[in-house]
Amino acid sequence: MLDHAIHKVGLTVDDIAAIWRVPKGTVYRYAHQAQWRRYTHNRRVYYHPDDVMDTFDPPAQDS
Repeated sequence: MLDHAIHKVGLTVDDIAAIWRVPKGTVYRYAHQAQWRRYTHNRRVYYHPDDVMDTFDPPAQDS
């Protein structure tokens, strides 16, 4: 039997801060306020990309 690792996709605080050019404290605040989904791997926290995108790039509202 082969041992397959399941790779999860996520963004770290460093990733988010660099991509959107915001302070890390702002990322933590948004994560808390919007209750972003997260998981920890090797003592690193990864946030769900859909939650991050919903906060930083919300869908356009139809007028």
